[in-house]
Amino acid sequence: MQQPLSRRQLLAGVAGGTTALAAGCQSVFGDESAGGSKTVALSNPPTGGDWSMYGGAAPYYSPMHETLTASSHDFSTIEPWLATEWETIDDTTWEFTLRDGATFHNGEALTADVVAESLSALLADRPLSWAKVTDESFSAVDDRTLQVETVERFGALAGTLSHPLFGVQHPDSYDRPIGTGPFEAESADPDSPLQTTRFEDYWGAEPQLEELTFEGITDPTTRSTSLQAGEIDASFEIPRQDYELLSANDAVTVRTQREPRAGSAMINLYNSPTDDADLRRALNYAVDQQSIVDSILSGIGAPAKGPYPPMIPFSAHDELPEYGPDLQRARELVDQSGYAGEDVELHVSSNTPHMQLIATRMQDRFAEIGVSSTVRQFDRGSFFETEQMAESNLTLIELGSINGAADYLVHLQFHSEGGDNRALYESEGTGLYNLGSEVDSLIEEGDRALDKETKHEAYREVQRRVMDQAVLVPIYYKEYVLGQRVNTTGPETHAVPHMTRWTEFGHDGE
Repeated sequence: MQQPLSRRQLLAGVAGGTTALAAGCQSVFGDESAGGSKTVALSNPPTGGDWSMYGGAAPYYSPMHETLTASSHDFSTIEPWLATEWETIDDTTWEFTLRDGATFHNGEALTADVVAESLSALLADRPLSWAKVTDESFSAVDDRTLQVETVERFGALAGTLSHPLFGVQHPDSYDRPIGTGPFEAESADPDSPLQTTRFEDYWGAEPQLEELTFEGITDPTTRSTSLQAGEIDASFEIPRQDYELLSANDAVTVRTQREPRAGSAMINLYNSPTDDADLRRALNYAVDQQSIVDSILSGIGAPAKGPYPPMIPFSAHDELPEYGPDLQRARELVDQSGYAGEDVELHVSSNTPHMQLIATRMQDRFAEIGVSSTVRQFDRGSFFETEQMAESNLTLIELGSINGAADYLVHLQFHSEGGDNRALYESEGTGLYNLGSEVDSLIEEGDRALDKETKHEAYREVQRRVMDQAVLVPIYYKEYVLGQRVNTTGPETHAVPHMTRWTEFGHDGE
């Protein structure tokens, strides 16, 4: 919630709001929509992988696990969820008041002791350095009050705890997902779709469906054809190029939603020839973002000016200049740089076909300003290996936040000890996208600030410096595509698709 963190964040209207939501769902769907079973396709399997601490089910898109806080649908504020209010006690101590009446799928009440044990076990199994908490951070003051000790001053804790990895699993058993969410599952078989059923004792609005199945379909084209054939009822991440085809299908409804995610070409500051700032600026002037959005992305998305879209509260988008497109200015900067004809390498993942097309378009534009380039593809497993990133000049990525704070992005990308730079900084004293100690200090100032004004201004200054030094070529701000059969209703689209409220998903009774 975007209020001063030094005072109690009371939200007395939440209970009323939940009641209104339930009433609203009833008025929209009507009695005929109750019950039924639907299948939603996801781009990744909902089970398997390293999810044993969540009963075998990935916490992403999960209708089973819930977090203490949540991001609002438009990503503008942090809302209460399993916690109804919170306050800072001192620089590193927070207290969260838990919701009364929430129940786990095994019938046990939600208490601070159980939440503390659950989150401690999760952090012991999967340390999250960007979250500024450890497995020793959580303790119960009483049944309804959870105390959290951060490892340093960290004003983004409430938003950080909305990340799906902080979904609360009852710690008594990891044999199946046991959360407090609107749906429950008896098992999470890694070889089968995830079958869930309505949790009758859910604390919030009653789910419209009796059953909801999640099926992992990794190939985007298969998700699209399965939706058209009626084999699935809804699908996230439908290919953008299929938007018009699906929109023309009377049996399908297609929606788009802006996401706190951006596509960029990150530029290696330490690998020749992109260690030259004038050349990096020339590459920025050469790229035509609007053309890329219109043609390659089928008009779904928006041209980017910086690393973070405007919906992220600390985005400096409105303050950043547009580099171009301006081929003449790009050529002038190439001439003024130290560029001597070296090949510029663009690295892309084989898992992102649209990025491959974008890289080829950028390669053509670079040729027009006299810069030679090569596009290299890497499989998903090796794409982010330190060695290949060090060899790259431009790495095309899509990056965004799925927690309401989004702070970790700035540290991850641009701090010398952030995840993208740490390995090379520690071994070679270099990095990838880190500009040095002044930017590191700004990021640390933002990390520690307890008031949002100080935090956001520090992060905006980082973005201004990053774009002045052309540390990346911003390309697009993402919109995702949600397709569903016309006989389904809801859900309200969320800026973070992982946070979709499945209680709102139903069918029209036909």
